[in-house]
Amino acid sequence: MIWTLHRRLGLVLGPAVLLWFLSGAILLWVPYPSLTEEEWFSSSGALSARECCGSFPSLIQKLERPEGIESLRLRMVGDRPVVVAQGLDGSLAALSADSGEVLAPFTQEGIEHIVQPFAGGRTIDAVELIDHDVWTVHQRFDPYRPLWKVQLSGERRSVLYVSSVTGDVVQDTTAEERRWNLVGAVIHWWYWPWLRRHWAWWDQLVWWLSGIGTVMVGAGGLILGREWVKHGWSGLFIGRWRVHRVLGVIAGISACCWMASGWLSMDHGRWFSDGKVSAEDRERFMGGRLTVRDVEAMPDFSTMLVTGTVKETRLTKLAGLVHFIARTSPATQAVLTAPSHADAPQDAVSDEVVMAAARSLLGDGVLTISTRGGNDSHGCSATATDAELPFLQVETDSHESRGLLVDGRIGAAMERLDSSRRLYHQLFNSLHRWDVSWLSEHCDLRRMLMLLWCVCGAGLAGSGIWAGFRRPQVKSDEPRCCDDRR
Repeated sequence: MIWTLHRRLGLVLGPAVLLWFLSGAILLWVPYPSLTEEEWFSSSGALSARECCGSFPSLIQKLERPEGIESLRLRMVGDRPVVVAQGLDGSLAALSADSGEVLAPFTQEGIEHIVQPFAGGRTIDAVELIDHDVWTVHQRFDPYRPLWKVQLSGERRSVLYVSSVTGDVVQDTTAEERRWNLVGAVIHWWYWPWLRRHWAWWDQLVWWLSGIGTVMVGAGGLILGREWVKHGWSGLFIGRWRVHRVLGVIAGISACCWMASGWLSMDHGRWFSDGKVSAEDRERFMGGRLTVRDVEAMPDFSTMLVTGTVKETRLTKLAGLVHFIARTSPATQAVLTAPSHADAPQDAVSDEVVMAAARSLLGDGVLTISTRGGNDSHGCSATATDAELPFLQVETDSHESRGLLVDGRIGAAMERLDSSRRLYHQLFNSLHRWDVSWLSEHCDLRRMLMLLWCVCGAGLAGSGIWAGFRRPQVKSDEPRCCDDRR
């Protein structure tokens, strides 16, 4: 029965598992396209002192909404300063910072003007308004839709995507990135637009297929164990299944762990806590939503900014204190807190403020704070798109082992932690990314070992498909353990 289950599942899901291994090997070397912070800062225009510290009270009054404002962000869009309010529910609204008016619908000429600094002297071949495509199908682009898709000339055939809501350039791709990712990330993550834009369908389909694939690989391991108990090692390496069984001995355990951890990547709160920070949690962490009264009490910070060319300013609130953040590069910024404006600017939100804000979510008890690199193993991964980001992890000594992950640059609550969420991260990072202490310090070696592992896994899946479709040819003098009817 186990053999029949393994064989039939292998014939149905074997091609998907084969493609998962092959596309996973490509992802080790070619990341999914994204507009990195380095790219944005190198191309965006600088704010003047007047623009970076202008009349926020009138702007926030116009942008105020029932769901509440989490932060205000000011950037140059083309040659105009634009302020964007991010709601506690993740929605976005934008105004022209110089006139205070709602952004008019962008014309094709206006879009061309916005992308010129990012085009690097290349001409624009085509501009079209889209809702999504394969490179913008992720839900993180939802607040920015619809998007202007701008095709540039040149050998790289770059494409830029501009939000019709905020005017931000939110994505870029090149011909080489698109070519490799069509056989890499798109296949590995099943990012086909007709499926991925229906998140619930995509979630259920990939969850069930990866779960059944884990059962299929596990059943193969049970078959190997049974045959080894009955006939010893020599009996495993005879007959038309010998290549499949040899690869199963070599890579079966790692393949099963990889399939199981890939299945875990689609957990989304089914077995483990999802770590989501709700809008109510964000408001409590802030000490109340950002309001006109908060901004009116804020001093003029423009004379204190001595850090260089400011390209983005942000107003946010933690533990009831308004923070003004002026960013000049991905790694350089000045953080000023009202009302203690006499203090020198800091390069990050202070630990004391973060702990005070976290207490509203973590409750009573002794709190500790530590710094860790962003995105766990992404410092070694080809999928890392930005420099390693600093995260602050706040922990409580309670028996519930609660914690909170905070963006160390802007003080935003990113993820709730508990024992279930920590276990999830440990299982997924160690089994799927091989994020273990020694290998994480030897990035090239880890990547080569994972490539070898993907090749063996692809061979295991491919040999199973090949043997499964072959017509059985059983010789009368073959050992019973190698009878193809097993």
